[in-house]
Amino acid sequence: MIHQAYKYMGKPWLAGCSSSPAYGVDCSGLVMQSLYAGGISPIPTSSIGHAHPGNEWNSRNLWADKHLKRVPYSQRRRGDLVFYYQPGTHTIWHIAIYLGGNRVIESWPPRVMVQPIVNGQRNVIAGIKRPFI
Repeated sequence: MIHQAYKYMGKPWLAGCSSSPAYGVDCSGLVMQSLYAGGISPIPTSSIGHAHPGNEWNSRNLWADKHLKRVPYSQRRRGDLVFYYQPGTHTIWHIAIYLGGNRVIESWPPRVMVQPIVNGQRNVIAGIKRPFI
């Protein structure tokens, strides 16, 4: 899963996009493509539906997915999914993949990059979910 995510490094952030590394992705598109590569299909969330208006924020659907196990922040580990609230609203608005060492790989304007898990723009963590149990 993480190997697939790294194929997108430096590619552009594109809202509502969940494509091959040649084009770019948004945050949930990056996670979905990485999950697919790891053998997980996060149904009903899909890269096809991701392109339809209103579905570009599939991080909310992934947060609601009962197949992904919620784990305490203190027990996070490489490969877990990190979900973020929009400041002040408690609305899920971003998702990233935890790499360990308090770093994540994420798609955020303008590109896919590795960042600290908490940073100036994404600092309200809603929780951690584990796709591989």
